[in-house]
Amino acid sequence: MDKKALAWIAAVTSLLALISIFTIDRSLALAMHGSSIENAVVVERVREFLDIFTGRGLVGSHASLGQLLLGALFVVVGLVWALLRRGSYAARALMFAGAVQLATIETGWLLKDLFGRLRPFQIIASDNWNHIWFAGGNSFPSGHNAFFWGLLLPLAYLFPRYWIACLIVPVFISFARIDENYHFLSDVLAAIALAALITLFAAIVFERWVKPAATTSRKIRSR
Repeated sequence: MDKKALAWIAAVTSLLALISIFTIDRSLALAMHGSSIENAVVVERVREFLDIFTGRGLVGSHASLGQLLLGALFVVVGLVWALLRRGSYAARALMFAGAVQLATIETGWLLKDLFGRLRPFQIIASDNWNHIWFAGGNSFPSGHNAFFWGLLLPLAYLFPRYWIACLIVPVFISFARIDENYHFLSDVLAAIALAALITLFAAIVFERWVKPAATTSRKIRSR
């Protein structure tokens, strides 16, 4: 995965999110609500495990230790590692991924407060599809997806050989939040677009400081 791929991901998911808002969101949420797989036990349990494992599920508030712990830990460990071992690529990678995740999470929550979109299960319960946006909700974009895509997408960029492995968990989280009717499809897509944009921005700004591992390895071998 390179900067061009990040740009494509950001552009495509942004476009699909916009299309989904006007065409797919309502029908998909209703179809999921009426299906036998809504809140599937296996999906819910795996998602809960990932929340606990990553520390995200420790506390509920977006500004809480639980939401920000992992990204902050990556930054602090990377900084200490860099001080102890100058020139360490792993240290720079940790700081890069942690900083991107923190930026994605907080930007996502600013957008949540701005748009105030209600969650699918809330709208289905009230059956009022005319009052979705600017209603005091926090559905758009998905915070779960901002958390997981915000961490693992920059890692997929830094370690392109393992990009598929890096994206398994975020893809699962995307499905899980729709399955639980906590998010519309566009909420998920918007979070992915946000993570891709911030990762791309960081990759451009810090290009001289941290590059994908494959690029670094090729330069070392060519010396």
